[in-house]
Order: sequence, then structure tokens, then C-alpha cells
Amino acid sequence: MPGVQGRVSKTRWTVFDDHAVYLAAFAPDQFKIGVTKEWRLDTRLREQGADRAAHIRTVDDGRIARRLEAEIAEEIPDRVRVPTKLAGLGQSVDTAAWNDLLAEFEPSETFAFDYGLALDSQPVDETMATGTVRGTKGRLLILDRGGSTYAVDLRELVGYEVTEGRQQRELQSSLGSF
Repeated sequence: MPGVQGRVSKTRWTVFDDHAVYLAAFAPDQFKIGVTKEWRLDTRLREQGADRAAHIRTVDDGRIARRLEAEIAEEIPDRVRVPTKLAGLGQSVDTAAWNDLLAEFEPSETFAFDYGLALDSQPVDETMATGTVRGTKGRLLILDRGGSTYAVDLRELVGYEVTEGRQQRELQSSLGSF
């Protein structure tokens, strides 16, 4: 069965790559444990929109990494939902809480990410894709439109086409104009 053979080899290749076990911080005080292939660590943290992170362990087997993650997840969650990440936009990580968490581990490296969003206030949670793109943080797209800043979960835009240029008709007023 050639199809089965191909899947087995792909799984074997994936499982036996070095894996990083990491902690990620999301402003102001949400933390998670996670696992990724070691060579993808920086990319994975940015994909999630982490504000800070710490590489706490490297193992040579994905199964072992997931077991470690599951053990640590009994104390530290293994996910942070998008609404929680949205609520933390424009805020800083609680440094004292982060340092307290890191004191329980011996990180081999730490990360601090700046997404260049320079937010003055909390963006409005809205499903729209019109405006000036300020940037992204994980899967959150930050847009400016008519004096307001909006945050859009990119998964809500799957199936839409994005084009450059100005829309001919105005569909809504800015919330900042009231």
C-alpha cells in the first residue's frame, strides 16, 4: 500500500524532528504552554501573536514533547482564545507575573515581539476588510478606517478576495465620529 507507506514516513520524519516546548505570554496576563518543531519556534510564536515567549525545553521526539506539554497543561493552559488576545491588544505583558512563571523553568532563550501596531486605544472587534492596514498580530488584522481602529479575526475573512484601492461607496460611519 504505497499511500500508507508515504504517510508512515511523513509521520516518522515529523515525529523525530527536534521539538521545542515553549511558554507564550499574551498581554496583559495570559500564558500558555506549547510545542512546535524547534526550527519553527520563532515563526510559530508570531503566528499565535505572542507578546513574549520562552523556549523551556528541547526534545528529540514529538511524542515526548506533547507528553511534556500535557503535563504542564495541568497547571498552565495550552491555548489562548482569540477574544482574549483581542482584549489584550494595546496593553503590555504583566512583567511580574511573567517573571514569576519563568522562575519555575530554566528557559534556554526568551523572546519579546513588537508588531509595530502603536495602538492608542482598544480596537473595535469587527468583521470587515476595508481600511488602511496597520498590521497583524497572529491572526488578528488591525485596520484604520474613518478615525477608528478595528481588529478582524482573519479566519472570518476566509473566502474573500482582498484588493488594493478605495471602495466607491461608504457602507458605515466610523465609530469615532459619534
